[in-house]
Amino acid sequence: MASEMSYAAVGVVILSVLVVVAAASADPTAAPTAAPSSSKLSLEEACKQTAGHHDLCVATLSADPSSKTADTAGLARLAIQAAQRNASETAAYLSSFYDDDSLENKTAQLQQCLEDCGERYESAVEQLSDATSAVDTGAYSECEALVVASQAEVKLCQRGCQGVPDHRNVLTARNRDVDQLCSIALTITKLVGGPPS
Repeated sequence: MASEMSYAAVGVVILSVLVVVAAASADPTAAPTAAPSSSKLSLEEACKQTAGHHDLCVATLSADPSSKTADTAGLARLAIQAAQRNASETAAYLSSFYDDDSLENKTAQLQQCLEDCGERYESAVEQLSDATSAVDTGAYSECEALVVASQAEVKLCQRGCQGVPDHRNVLTARNRDVDQLCSIALTITKLVGGPPS
């Protein structure tokens, strides 16, 4: 009986030590030492996360001098603004077709493709503008949703025009550029909140 009590006492002591060790190692305020804080990622560190778009990310963000001192949220804002500028340019390009007399000489299918894409790009520009406001107020989940929605508009434009023979020369490169910039913006915005817990 005495040996059973001593085993129980030893078990309680060991369990207590394990609980204390586990609590100390699970301290939520302890910062990881290996990785930089997600709020202080450099442009290079953030762009490394953009899977396949590193060079475009660096070139796009470094074009703005404020990127040198920007925190991760600032880099996300710059990336969203770059996507918005590109989408705005494409929307303007598409609207120029409406003023062009040669539009009448285009096939009905191509006319429809251009009109649909014009509307989609206007929507994408508005969503990216709202995403910039969302990142400014710290509403990062909303910002991510808006960037995803704008990227979806671009992909729908591409899909809707794939069957149009003249489309390849008109919109494919522009759609690809905006899509890639949206991917960069989305990735960096996700980094603002840090890795998922």
